[in-house]
Amino acid sequence: MTRLQIAVVGLIAACCLAGCGPTVTVQNDTKFPVRVMVVAGDGSESLSPSPGESSSAEVGEGRYGVTVIPDADWINYAKATRQFLNDQLSNSSLSGAQLLNVIQRLKDIAKRMQDYQSAAGGEASCTGTVSQDSDGFATITTGADGKLKVTCK
Repeated sequence: MTRLQIAVVGLIAACCLAGCGPTVTVQNDTKFPVRVMVVAGDGSESLSPSPGESSSAEVGEGRYGVTVIPDADWINYAKATRQFLNDQLSNSSLSGAQLLNVIQRLKDIAKRMQDYQSAAGGEASCTGTVSQDSDGFATITTGADGKLKVTCK
């Protein structure tokens, strides 16, 4: 390797090390989108993991906190979807299979809206600690009472 190649490799390695702090990954195990705030000593970051998905934030070493609330934009989408499906029901040209499909979709959206409204009663929070050798992980679920729960590991 030439000196230039060695210098470039060293510069790339230094940049990678400088920008690779610990991360906090938040897994959304609910059936609706949520807004998550990850707060650490060096700042905060807002995440929006979709149902069944996760999002990550890079944080500094030390303590961090995760706070989660239901995503208000989702309820607006759900209401619009419900209105669209209700309009479809008034369409007399639907076949039997199409009618059953619309009814099932209405039941699904009603259940999700009920879950959302139960969870919307408050926020959930947890705290944890990260280091260069140990990233953080938070899991968002809904409890038996329908309220949001978040667990930091």
